[in-house]
Amino acid sequence: MIFALTLTGSAVFAVNTGLLDLDQYNISLAPPVTMVQAQTTPVPTKQAAPTGSHFMRFPDDASFETGDTWVSKGKRYRLYGLQSCIRGTQVTISQGVKRDCGELNLIMAQALIRDTKPVCTSIRSLDERNDVVVCQTTTGNRGYDLATYMIAQGWGFAAVAGNGTFVVPAYRTAEETAGETRSGLWVYSDMPHPMSILYPQKSTAGHK
Repeated sequence: MIFALTLTGSAVFAVNTGLLDLDQYNISLAPPVTMVQAQTTPVPTKQAAPTGSHFMRFPDDASFETGDTWVSKGKRYRLYGLQSCIRGTQVTISQGVKRDCGELNLIMAQALIRDTKPVCTSIRSLDERNDVVVCQTTTGNRGYDLATYMIAQGWGFAAVAGNGTFVVPAYRTAEETAGETRSGLWVYSDMPHPMSILYPQKSTAGHK
């Protein structure tokens, strides 16, 4: 299932029935990931998003740390609102055969990005070496939000903030669709949902 995205002069993304507006990116990001995920980054303070955002081609030299984070020219980029499967957790891909869920997610994220050729823009600099970005990809004359596409394909999850709310609520809709259709990682019955690991004491109602 693919969710449409429209890029306008005001940089508003239509994600399924929700709107993802760069002007609203002053909400708090999800807390830092745990040590079983990528290297942690500090939680940014609230600040206005940049105006006149400029989209750049995804870097050819990107080195992926996880399915949602990569490094290019010494700078780390994290895809906003997306949480990948945690590295170090296991998923059974066939009888008696297990794989690292985070590594499997990383491999597929690389493949999706290679195939979709997205463009990205930074929406917040956490510090001089860490940026949060949103990306879009185009098929024909239609644009798609990359995070939504990855989540709907089952190769990512809707990130949750420390207060238990979804960073981008519309991404939860894409995740539910992936779960219902058993797409991507959802095909594995023992898939370790990252939110149950990152926030074991918090309510993540609806997560499988």
